[in-house]
Amino acid sequence: MQILRVPPYNSDVVVSVSSPGTEYDYTILDMADSSITSDTVTSNSSSNVTISLPSKYDNTYTISIDDEEYIVDVVRPYVDPNTKGETATEIEKYARNEELARAIIDSVVDDGFYYKKKVYSTVGLGADILPIWDSIKKLLKLYENNVLVFDSLDPDIYTVKYELDKNKMGIQETIADTFNRSESAPNILPAAATDMLDLNYFFRGFPRGYDYLVVGEFGYAKIPSDIVRATELLIEDIDCGKLDYYKRYIADYSTDQFKIKFDAGVFDGTGNILVDKILSKYQKPIKSLGVF
Repeated sequence: MQILRVPPYNSDVVVSVSSPGTEYDYTILDMADSSITSDTVTSNSSSNVTISLPSKYDNTYTISIDDEEYIVDVVRPYVDPNTKGETATEIEKYARNEELARAIIDSVVDDGFYYKKKVYSTVGLGADILPIWDSIKKLLKLYENNVLVFDSLDPDIYTVKYELDKNKMGIQETIADTFNRSESAPNILPAAATDMLDLNYFFRGFPRGYDYLVVGEFGYAKIPSDIVRATELLIEDIDCGKLDYYKRYIADYSTDQFKIKFDAGVFDGTGNILVDKILSKYQKPIKSLGVF
């Protein structure tokens, strides 16, 4: 089941249950951070219940009610179908074409153009900043070695507070005074045993080898305008039947039993060169760090 996350952002799910006029317990599993919320709801005379889901993020939820499980995707379309049709039939047709055009774009650009809550796992490097290899927009929670050390919902209870750096490339401690950032992790040389422990230098930051879990908001809070236009172009191609672009990639053709050979380019891009040009600047040359 898919719900489009569009204004007025009402993500209500109607579920059929076994009895009318009955109170049911239900749980919602947030697939982003595995958090669970529980509540009760009363069915109407048609044995249906209405359950409201969060609509701030593009996310997947599992609803458990009446011994049944329902998986629901809350997704923001790249173009709102409600703005492209006057009748229910026109809106439904545009929504189907938009879903297909969005899938084509997502096959070219990794992670698409969604706004999600994610759990990001990383390791401290011994520096005073924790780099984030993703498009983080807001820090929600930070766990250090599986211990919650910061929660943006109640930051005042924590002695040390954290925030995103100005470039949103990592996490740093919140410091009000002048701060001289370290360019790298400090060199700590082995020292002989001594009773002068109070003279030892202690570096706070994000210690090397510490495990960190970052719960944050990632992605695009707003769909870029050029992506909206690219989606509209693809939808026009789909609606007009212009995506038979594979015909333009025939490299070899013979008449005996129709032997056809396609060029490798048939598997690249969207089939619309203008859309490919728009998407090219959003493709990442490096998709993940590490040695493979």
